[in-house]
Amino acid sequence: MRFHRHTGFTLIELLVVIAIIAILAAILFPVFAQARDKARQTSCLSNTKQMGTAFMMYSQDFDEKFPLGFGLSASAGWLWNYNHAVPPNWRPLAANDHRLPAYPVHWANSTQAYIKSYKLGACPSGPEVRLNISDYNTPVVPWENSSYTFNGLLMNFPQAGVNTPSKLPLLWEGRGKAQVAGFALTNPALRCDGGFGDCTYKPWSSGCTSRFDGSFSAMFGLSGTMWIHNGGANFVMADGSAKWRRLGATLDPGATDANVDPYTGYNSDGFPGYYWWDGCHAWLFRPNIDW
Repeated sequence: MRFHRHTGFTLIELLVVIAIIAILAAILFPVFAQARDKARQTSCLSNTKQMGTAFMMYSQDFDEKFPLGFGLSASAGWLWNYNHAVPPNWRPLAANDHRLPAYPVHWANSTQAYIKSYKLGACPSGPEVRLNISDYNTPVVPWENSSYTFNGLLMNFPQAGVNTPSKLPLLWEGRGKAQVAGFALTNPALRCDGGFGDCTYKPWSSGCTSRFDGSFSAMFGLSGTMWIHNGGANFVMADGSAKWRRLGATLDPGATDANVDPYTGYNSDGFPGYYWWDGCHAWLFRPNIDW
């Protein structure tokens, strides 16, 4: 009688194979994650480019002026510090709510005739973030998410008044790494809480802090880190071009370049503490800036 010897793996051999697989996984998983993030960055950049083109088309149809950064309420004036619903009719608000007339003229809604899809407004890299409201439980129509913000210093501003369109941000990922559910924002925004009159950008002046008619602007907090894509974010310029910019090359607050970076510095998670400004306006976003 002839016996056949079993030729299976020994325990040591199995452990060696498992160790090799673990080492390969440790090497390859970060590479796969980086490749996935790069693909999302490319998709996001394509979205912003299309939105930039839409803004250029909008401006051509409206006397070469950029859209409104926020709406006007008959009872409260300019809603410069409000999130605006996207689309404008998804929230279950009363018919006489003072916000309803403002929502449709906000840039995220007024440019839809040219963008053709609200979906472009949500960067695929960011998770959905909801505001602390109950309206999400009873939407009238489906809401849309928004990741990008409009440079509100360009609100109703003429294209011809921009000194360097190829370097001035028009749209950017000014909410951080997030998709805010149902709302869009203008960031930075002109402080126009002085009434119902003019609300357009006015350059630095010694009295800007006491005149809220477009002579002063504000930046809002973020919903996620600014290190959205490989340590940076995507920007659309006032000429419609789109590009990725690295943000905060180091953690030294004095190391950022005010001509390309909105913020003076970042913590180790990519959250900024302060933004560059000239005493009246957010520095990087001023239409009359010369590089």
